[in-house]
Amino acid sequence: MKLSKKKVILTLIGIILLAAASIAGYVIHKISDKPKNILKILPDHVDLQIKDFVYTEVGEANSKWEVKAQTAQFDKKQNLAVFDHVQIILTTAEKKVYVMKGDKGQMLTDKKDIEIKGNVAIVSDSGDRFTTDYLKYSDAEKKFYTDAPVVMENKRMKISGTGLALYMNTGELNLLSAVKARIN
Repeated sequence: MKLSKKKVILTLIGIILLAAASIAGYVIHKISDKPKNILKILPDHVDLQIKDFVYTEVGEANSKWEVKAQTAQFDKKQNLAVFDHVQIILTTAEKKVYVMKGDKGQMLTDKKDIEIKGNVAIVSDSGDRFTTDYLKYSDAEKKFYTDAPVVMENKRMKISGTGLALYMNTGELNLLSAVKARIN
């Protein structure tokens, strides 16, 4: 059986078009696949970004505090660490434990001063829960404090006031002014 020249040329053209379509489909599929590991470029002022950040500081008389954050960004020039979803666990020299949480936070790395804000909650190991707008830590004074309104609740009572001071070495916690209590 003899094939005509025209049929051979048409068959070859069909095979070439089919091969070209297959190669084009493969290339388009590979280009549209999203890479799994994308390199994120950090802003100019950020020197380092860490996921699941943990920092522990041991103080006098075995008191310690531990800072955990979902992410931490460091700006070395400004000695600043900025945290997302931050948690601070304070264990005092008297072995009292306080867990403090907030949406955002920052730490002056040269002074070790911290501020957390956004849905700030402090829970003690005895079950007391404190809420406030922001909370600061002064390493020079070894205390956590706020001047904002504070609400303290537990099973027995609800106390509101303005300002709070929590001393790292002793575990002493004070509501500072305009204190009102309701006993259940």
